[in-house]
Amino acid sequence: MPRFEQEGFDPRRRRENDALDRTVPEEDRQLDPEVDLDFNRRQRDVIDRQDESGINPCDYRDPYASAPYNQKNDYDPNGYIEPPAPPRRFESERPADFYTDRSNTPMPTRAHRERTSRDPRTVGRSHTPTDKHGKPPKKGKGSKKAKVGLSIFCVLLALIFILVGCATGVLGKITYNAHKENEYVTASNLKSDPRVKNVLLLGVDARPKDKASASRSDTMMLISVDSVHHTIKMTSFLRDTWVYIPCKDMSQRLNGGYSGVVDTIEYNFGVKIDNYVVADFEMFQVLVDAIGGVEVKVTKAEAKEVTGHPKRYGNVKLEAGKHNLTGKQALAYCRIRKIDTDFVRTKRQRTVMNAIIKKMKSSNPFTLYKMASNAAPYIETDMTKSELCSFVAKAGSCATSTHQARVPFPDTWWYDTINGNSVIAINKEENKKQLIDFIYNKTSEQLDKEEAEAAKD
Repeated sequence: MPRFEQEGFDPRRRRENDALDRTVPEEDRQLDPEVDLDFNRRQRDVIDRQDESGINPCDYRDPYASAPYNQKNDYDPNGYIEPPAPPRRFESERPADFYTDRSNTPMPTRAHRERTSRDPRTVGRSHTPTDKHGKPPKKGKGSKKAKVGLSIFCVLLALIFILVGCATGVLGKITYNAHKENEYVTASNLKSDPRVKNVLLLGVDARPKDKASASRSDTMMLISVDSVHHTIKMTSFLRDTWVYIPCKDMSQRLNGGYSGVVDTIEYNFGVKIDNYVVADFEMFQVLVDAIGGVEVKVTKAEAKEVTGHPKRYGNVKLEAGKHNLTGKQALAYCRIRKIDTDFVRTKRQRTVMNAIIKKMKSSNPFTLYKMASNAAPYIETDMTKSELCSFVAKAGSCATSTHQARVPFPDTWWYDTINGNSVIAINKEENKKQLIDFIYNKTSEQLDKEEAEAAKD
């Protein structure tokens, strides 16, 4: 028996149903002539209104939507309203889209937008950026930061132009001489390193009637800016040292005219001197006064020597103890010699130089500019303007550490009388060796240790 008959299927009833007339009566067709009963003509082409950004502009949510989730359903007290379906990508997914024209649909008001923006069902459907509090960012915030950044840049640029202009004004007051190579010794016989800049600082006791080149070199200090070990090394040369003067082809004291000092030091000690700077004692006073003086500890003997000889030291008075010395007082302190030796005298000069460097490091840019501007007219050098700027920049980067030495070095000299003059005779080769080692080889840590041990003796 067929399966349908086993399940109670009645073939006879099926034949009767098929025979029934299901045609709509003519009178019913006239009830609504606009009704289209031809369902085949309702098929339309599917329209894809998705724009290039991937957002369906017709996917519009009714602003008058019902209450949020978790509200009790009036029809089913035990149930909850189901969350809305995800947004449709095409209008054709909804049958009403085939017949409904939404061009006249009213846009939601601001109140509706604010209300629906807090609706949990709208979370993730808005493409408007918000901050951490859910509020849209303030307009013009980024542009305000850009304006502040531009203002800071303009101020910095203006400061740079001012500094460059000031530097140009200071450099214009300095006297520049042509650089000359040593005629008496070749460069290959001199120790040098491009990372170490050696500049000989000469303090001359110039007198109004003397030519500058004929003035005596009262102070000779080699300033070595060591970029390898990041330190500044100062080496004083005692003016009573008996050495060979190549430009005169004879031996004499080192305190002759400064024009031949560079050649003499290179010839006798084998160290390359890149440039020199000559400064009158007047410049020394101006320099110290411009930075507000220097702090120096004065002994009783030193104070008595200066105060007790007004003619010798220009009517300067000093008191024992730690004091902030003016330019005149600092110069008098550096020139003290009668109470001790030239060794102690050069030590005082290095002490004042250290105090000047220390004071400069703590001074503001305007004080430094004032100092440079006031001292510039008293300076003479064979460096170019660019070389001078480069030297100052390198010295500034190494100024955190300073060390000092003197020539002759300990245990390399003795007093002698030559041609009736009391002079300092030296072991030239030993001094040459120790000077090169001090300038080029020794680290700041090694020198700190040596200076600490020397202070104990």
